[in-house]
Amino acid sequence: MTLLHNIRGFVTVSGFFIGIFFSIVIVADPIELVVNSILFTMGFYSFANLFSAFYIKHLENKSINVFPKQYLEEELDKMVEELEKKENKFMPQKENYNSIINKQIDKIEESQ
Repeated sequence: MTLLHNIRGFVTVSGFFIGIFFSIVIVADPIELVVNSILFTMGFYSFANLFSAFYIKHLENKSINVFPKQYLEEELDKMVEELEKKENKFMPQKENYNSIINKQIDKIEESQ
């Protein structure tokens, strides 16, 4: 979507400056200069919105990526099993982390 926002902003600003240019060349009255600049800006903004709508409707939906959910779930399950094996290897007593942390805290308190 950032591409569309950038294009819309660029076209709108270009319309503003083109509107000022044509207003200075054609009109000498300051009020008409402002009005013509606003009209040009609105016209270019409308054009940019039409372009964005066309792009979203016809081009953006063509590139839908298929998410390999089943494959990723299987790989993640394998990784979890490997982590559980490593955890069991380093912690064969099946102590949970809170008890280990509490033991360390008790050691620190005893040493003070």
